[in-house]
Amino acid sequence: MTRGAGRIDAVSHGQPIRVGDCVVRPGDWVFGDIDGIVVVPATLAEQAFPRALEKVSGENRVREELAKGRSVREVFGEYGIL
Repeated sequence: MTRGAGRIDAVSHGQPIRVGDCVVRPGDWVFGDIDGIVVVPATLAEQAFPRALEKVSGENRVREELAKGRSVREVFGEYGIL
């Protein structure tokens, strides 16, 4: 098991940090994968998460329609997303 002792100096806890142009505050949600990272401010989470789920649901429907053999143009025309 790797340990951070001797390699990490904590200078604060529970404080906002700046990562590039983004400020991450305690309570914010941070998600990352191979494609990148997104930070959802805690103050927007209640609005953002239902919209994100709606987007994923729509993308899943589009994938199902494309798998049935429908054209990209036809599916985009109906759903407005890819």
